[in-house]
Amino acid sequence: MKKFFSVILIFLVSYIVYAGDVIVIKAVGDTMLGSITPKTVLPPRGGEEFVESIGKYLKDADIVMCNLEGVFIRDEFRPAKCGGKGHCYEFGMPIYLTNAFKKLGFNVVSMNNNHVMDYGVKGYEYTIEVCKNLGIGCATREQYFVMNVKGKKVCIVAFGFSGGRFSILDVEGAKRIVRELKSKYDIVIVSFHGGAEGNNATKTENKVEYFLGSNRGNVVAFARGVVDAGADVVIGHGPHVLRAVEVYNGKLIAYSLGNFLTHGNFNIKGNGGIGGILEVHITTDGNFIKANLIPTVQVPPGIPVYDKNKTAVKLVNKLGKEDFPKSYYKFED
Repeated sequence: MKKFFSVILIFLVSYIVYAGDVIVIKAVGDTMLGSITPKTVLPPRGGEEFVESIGKYLKDADIVMCNLEGVFIRDEFRPAKCGGKGHCYEFGMPIYLTNAFKKLGFNVVSMNNNHVMDYGVKGYEYTIEVCKNLGIGCATREQYFVMNVKGKKVCIVAFGFSGGRFSILDVEGAKRIVRELKSKYDIVIVSFHGGAEGNNATKTENKVEYFLGSNRGNVVAFARGVVDAGADVVIGHGPHVLRAVEVYNGKLIAYSLGNFLTHGNFNIKGNGGIGGILEVHITTDGNFIKANLIPTVQVPPGIPVYDKNKTAVKLVNKLGKEDFPKSYYKFED
């Protein structure tokens, strides 16, 4: 009985210490609400079905972020990346889908991936403008985003492999950038797009990964490197499947959050349809407290719903145990 009350006391003391001093982050992986290319697949209700199916799980957070896998476009915009090449996809989301996007609650987007230039510079710059007008911050290929959260300056910076100022391929350069940002801002959140792709790309190894001949970076060296340089949370995406989550030097690293909302033109069979909403609690000093993984699954043609079977939780725990046996974060299932 004495031991029981001691545990309760510890819990209550922890709650009192952190209540009011906690920053809550909710992050998801690849997000594309429907595209006119390469094949036109659009949600019949303008994306309201997404808001109804999953919106409530994105509430109650200070920062709600995703990897925007594509660009918002006007009718006159034309795709500019592929030029008829095989194994190439261009995603252009009609501007009216921003209504649902805003309703989902996102206030930060990562825009450093291999699809932000699908409609050329025009589509890229237009998407940044649209997001800013909606009150959504953009972490782009050239510019980080800073927001005030509970009296602290939080910097979100996005790294990728497709060009621009912030490259996952230059680990030492990334460390210098993060070190400089940490000297200016209270908290630094690093988003990265990297790693091989496909249903079988769930394994995380400390080596350079390639996909279709393209260097997709060494995600372990990168993520751990930026933590050593001062990053407080590191969130990955790119493989289109979930990967392991670890705690390295007291900081949470999620190596890939998979496909969250990819409506049409994506393979959502098997691992490609399993996603999750990562909820991370940190103190206002950037110290990691705890994390939770809200499991999601996509039903065709790409509508995310809560997964009662908790497949994502089981998968990420399994991958963590295999890939980072000494440092993986075990989510409650």
